[in-house]
Amino acid sequence: MPFKQVFFTGFRAAPISSRGWLWAAVFLLAALIRPFPAQAENGAPALTSLQSYTGIWQMPNARVLPDWHIRLKYGMDEPYHYYGGALGIWDRLELHGQFTRVETLQGFVGEGYGDYKDRAAGGRLVLIKEDDFWPQVAVGAFDATGTALFGTRYLVASKLFGNFDITFGLGQGILAGEFVPDTVRADEQDRAFAFLASDPLRRTRPFAGLEWHFSPQWTFSAEYSSLDRQNMVGYRDGVLDDTSRTPINLGLKYRLTPKTHLQMAVMGADAIAGGISAELPLDPEGFLTWKKVFVADPGEGPRWQAHQADNPELARLLGERLQEEGFTQVAVAVSAEAVWIEAANFLHLSSARALGHLATVADSLLPERIGTFYLNLKQHGMVTQSLRASRVLLRDYLAGRQERDNFLQFAQLDLHADRHWQEFRGLNQATERASIHADRLSYSVNPKIKTFLNNRKGFFKHKGVVQTRANYRLWPGADLSGELEIPFFNQFDELAYSALERDAVRTDLVEYEKQSETRLSMLSLNQSLNLPGSVMGRFSAGLFESAYAGFGAEVFRYFHDGLWGVGLEGATVRKRDVDDNFALRDEQPHWYTNAFVNLYTQLWPGQGLEGGLKLGRFLAGDPGVRFELRRSHKYFTIGGWYTMTDTSDFTAEENRGNREKGVYISLPLALFKNSDIPGHLRYLITSFTLDPGQSVRQPGSLYPMDPWATPVHTRSTLDDMRIR
Repeated sequence: MPFKQVFFTGFRAAPISSRGWLWAAVFLLAALIRPFPAQAENGAPALTSLQSYTGIWQMPNARVLPDWHIRLKYGMDEPYHYYGGALGIWDRLELHGQFTRVETLQGFVGEGYGDYKDRAAGGRLVLIKEDDFWPQVAVGAFDATGTALFGTRYLVASKLFGNFDITFGLGQGILAGEFVPDTVRADEQDRAFAFLASDPLRRTRPFAGLEWHFSPQWTFSAEYSSLDRQNMVGYRDGVLDDTSRTPINLGLKYRLTPKTHLQMAVMGADAIAGGISAELPLDPEGFLTWKKVFVADPGEGPRWQAHQADNPELARLLGERLQEEGFTQVAVAVSAEAVWIEAANFLHLSSARALGHLATVADSLLPERIGTFYLNLKQHGMVTQSLRASRVLLRDYLAGRQERDNFLQFAQLDLHADRHWQEFRGLNQATERASIHADRLSYSVNPKIKTFLNNRKGFFKHKGVVQTRANYRLWPGADLSGELEIPFFNQFDELAYSALERDAVRTDLVEYEKQSETRLSMLSLNQSLNLPGSVMGRFSAGLFESAYAGFGAEVFRYFHDGLWGVGLEGATVRKRDVDDNFALRDEQPHWYTNAFVNLYTQLWPGQGLEGGLKLGRFLAGDPGVRFELRRSHKYFTIGGWYTMTDTSDFTAEENRGNREKGVYISLPLALFKNSDIPGHLRYLITSFTLDPGQSVRQPGSLYPMDPWATPVHTRSTLDDMRIR
């Protein structure tokens, strides 16, 4: 059987196996550990099905996870195993995805791949919210990308009566008993879209369910299933007989802890299924409680020294003190009655918290004659937020004696520093900005795991490296950046994956990644520039990534407090030699060029919704556009991109017509720490690596898809300034 994608899978009618009895024993033992509560919950919880999505057992309902709640799920009903997750957005949208392993089928027979496996995704949108009269109504789809072997569309309604949640729905695709590839005429790559856009009056079946929340911990769930398992992969191709099975499934769901749920069901009266899920709200203060920011009192000696110092000496003393606190790229200027402070924030997730930290340090040291603070945060060597406020106002706000709106009425927060700098320079006896030079060298060491999915030599293939990064400041705005990857295990040399084009720009990646020797993945000179008109600029030259070296440049400018921006970006690169860190590839002597117009906007600032567009020429010379949409909340981000380019010049059939796409989630590193350190861990899933729609990684990209460093976000999180 050819290897195909599977998402929504069915259930085998078979006698209860020894593994099924083990599931039942574990479930009942866990339930006995906790006391039986006396009262049922209020409202209808969004409980998981056997798979990653909210539902009953096999059937969906109209419930969705609450806004910015995430679910991780493992479910089992032989021959199926599900590994997945879901995310709730706006209390109206649920996105879910999973990997499915099918024990009855082999993928890539003879290649050592093992059981048939799949990755796929779906979503559900609430059209009508439940109230006293109306039920909650939602539409949804499964297997929305790929081959749509198990494509599904449905309309469903759920209504809570007391503790009973009743569901009725209409399903199409596999929910109507179809085997979708038999009913959709389209190329395999376009089959999912062809099914989703097909006749809305196509074959339809009803389904129904009941969930009885008879205690805060326990739920009884029963459903009438509309699936025809004989028309599902694992039954149809696994030659399993399910014709005599009843369509009724029932079982219990148990809340073991507030964040952990167990499920056990009897499927069709003769098979056991079960699962475990973890659900939690996304909050950067996650596993460890954050410590309060501690700013040590400088003592009477340093304060007296600051009181006696002239303006240049006072600027030096404050700059050194800010450096000791951990701020970088510090510059300070002092006048008779005001102080100007610039610093890059590599201490805190929140720009507001960084501003509060700067204000607290300055207030603890400066003499009382300094009555006005100009606090400036920098990115890429350029000020991107400038706050002017009186010292008294800052003290009162940081101490909680002023409300946020009142503070913003008298303070001034700007996107650019030009106006504030001219104002400060007009004050008597103002000094020039004095840069305080700390250690020029900084470095980090991080483990990194690279994963290749769904190769015919194995579903999961990994490469583990220790990634060491170093940065050396040459002069203001200029850095020499290096990145060394030291492998400690490597399965990429087992992959069966070869370049699709004679001059492949990306599908030759395995040639680079299968190497187990230490590789210098980056060594580049980066110059940041402050251009006229508050334009940020960047020029880079050197080794950009494992496969490319060359030159790159970019300009970008924010507008309207960071609500939108526009920029230009380009790169000219050559392929690097696979074995020699400092040589270029002889068999590909030509230069590759990409060039883009970059557009960025915060579409809905209050909800963290952003959009981006890259329009221009991609690495293989294919012109086109990349759309990106993402939503951020409490420093978590989920997003996706879709690239459309002209693929007519590609020779490989796999490349022609390809639409490079993917989704990702970004988690703040502070989730795993006891303080609000900056930085994010990004996990992405892309379509199979192909050559269209590709670009080159460059150090220090200015084009933002990041709302955290704009005045719009700082105003909304201003209470973070109160660091103590």
